[in-house]
Amino acid sequence: MLALLRLPITMMHLSNRVGLPLMGFSQALLPMLCSLKFLYHSMNYTVTPRITSPDRDFSASFNVAQSNWLITRLSKDGKVREARQVFDEMPDKDVVTWTTVIMGYIRCGMMEEARRLFDRVDAKKDVITWTALVSGYIRLKQIKEAERLFYQMPVKNMVSWNTMIDGYARNCQVDMALELFERMPEKNVVSWNTVLTALAHCGRIEEARTRFNLMPERDVISWTAMVAGFSRNGMIDEAREFFDRMPKRNVVLWNAMITGYTQNMRLDEALELFERMPGRDMPSWNTMITGFIQNGDL
Repeated sequence: MLALLRLPITMMHLSNRVGLPLMGFSQALLPMLCSLKFLYHSMNYTVTPRITSPDRDFSASFNVAQSNWLITRLSKDGKVREARQVFDEMPDKDVVTWTTVIMGYIRCGMMEEARRLFDRVDAKKDVITWTALVSGYIRLKQIKEAERLFYQMPVKNMVSWNTMIDGYARNCQVDMALELFERMPEKNVVSWNTVLTALAHCGRIEEARTRFNLMPERDVISWTAMVAGFSRNGMIDEAREFFDRMPKRNVVLWNAMITGYTQNMRLDEALELFERMPGRDMPSWNTMITGFIQNGDL
């Protein structure tokens, strides 16, 4: 499940990437592995704006652009101290320079350094810089600090709103996520998928179904959230109904439906789907093997 939105330097990269974790065969891990919780977390990451260093620089000054490129490369290689040295030696800096170094600190988990740089009087920052810092706090589960920063933002874009909504959802504050979602001036499919997945994960499946029906557009993440949500709540026939209605399926959706069958002890139907799959990946095989083991069919 890949839907990659790639934007220039002054935008953030969003990655709709779902990767189901490989399942092991330890009996002690089977209950956990057979739970669709792992699928929720995978889907959750698909709607989370990911901080990535920019590949292109549109700075007005060629020298600044060159230094920005070097800072970006060093940050990507984890050499944030060297990147900071280049930053400190630059006579002129633009907002890209500041944002790149701050994002470098965030990528390395150095939030205190990132915040100190962000709070400097001479700091140049824009909505991307602010959103990156909010996302950094969410990654560290410092939801209150993320929330405080979010409401201080002078300008918010859709990524900012989606980041904060996802932060609430990931910290089990579903009602807060819904409240913020309703206040969004503009929503996209990522916004809808975030609340849909959160509702399905916490057992509020009928609310998730209502929201799904209201969606102006849907993607494979939307459908997978519903299939996984129904399966997780023991409503496997409803999950299959959604699976059959899906206009286009990918391997993740097939795996979600097969996992639902194995979780609900319906191995014959899981195997029937597995054999019909147009393409399988490692999680497909692991799901079936784990399902057989869970059901005592060694």
